[in-house]
Amino acid sequence: INGVMTLPPSIGQLLTVAIVLVTINAVNFIDGLDGLATGSTIMAIGAYTVIGFWQFNQACGTVIENVTSCYEVRDPLDLAVVSSAIVGALIGFLWWNTSPAQIFMGDTGSLGLGGALAALAILSRTEILLILIGGIFVIVTGSVVVQRVFFKLTKWRTGTGRRVFLMSPLHHHFELKGWAQVTVVVRFWIIAGLCTVAGIGLFYIEWIYG
Repeated sequence: INGVMTLPPSIGQLLTVAIVLVTINAVNFIDGLDGLATGSTIMAIGAYTVIGFWQFNQACGTVIENVTSCYEVRDPLDLAVVSSAIVGALIGFLWWNTSPAQIFMGDTGSLGLGGALAALAILSRTEILLILIGGIFVIVTGSVVVQRVFFKLTKWRTGTGRRVFLMSPLHHHFELKGWAQVTVVVRFWIIAGLCTVAGIGLFYIEWIYG
């Protein structure tokens, strides 16, 4: 946080586009079981409520324990308010989206939430931290990539495609192994929560010792 890395505008723009595209697709991949995407996104976006308030309270010039913090983030309090509003809406939605779901998110919802998550990371300048905060999305998306790459490679080499998982994304693999849908969702929520807490903790540590 105390150091600043400057990239050429063209590279920065490409990275921004890549972050948005990867994030929206990652949230879309995880939207396969009732309540899974909703609960996971609540935790990830909720982290940006904490980060936004922290950045606002530790604005440039604030001195705490002889450490001068300086965040060049535009309107961090507004980002915290927006993320809080999204979390509140998702909590209300989750009431009807848990198994058996009466209201479904669909691609419009998952892609929109992925865009919001990416925007919060970019505007708060925590793009790299998003990998940890959204760890559950990284895991699920990684399972899709591994499945497709392994299938293509084995088909090219042997003529018959083989699979690492019974089915991808990863949550469907555990369904086919006999896990109840609710069990998969709750355990993935636990992983999402651990990733979110770890991300917030790393953010705090970086601010103190970075």
